[in-house]
Amino acid sequence: MPQYKVQLKQGQRTIVNHIEAKSLQSVLDFYNIVTTMKVTEILKIEYQADGAIPIDDFQYTKLFKGLIKHETDSSRVSRQLILHNIKNTINEDELFSLIKAHLEVNGQSVTGVYAGLFKK
Repeated sequence: MPQYKVQLKQGQRTIVNHIEAKSLQSVLDFYNIVTTMKVTEILKIEYQADGAIPIDDFQYTKLFKGLIKHETDSSRVSRQLILHNIKNTINEDELFSLIKAHLEVNGQSVTGVYAGLFKK
């Protein structure tokens, strides 16, 4: 059965539950019947890591913050991108080419990265 991550809210309280259910509609129906909290988000878990989580050795660049864009003659769309714990072996040019190769903006390929900031 598929696994789902469900976000519920009521007042100032937010709870995230993990549940296994028959379908997305089953998850929504279940929570609407059982709880007074409002379901605000349901995500289907496509991948879940198994095994040990690595220890924090602080051998990384703490933060990259920048804007990625898709630009054509008729439109320009950009999104903020924040990445944490970047490997020290990845330099700026490699990171930018990986962003262009793997990420999208509004379903379109990334044509550029600008306003990049690295925090050590």
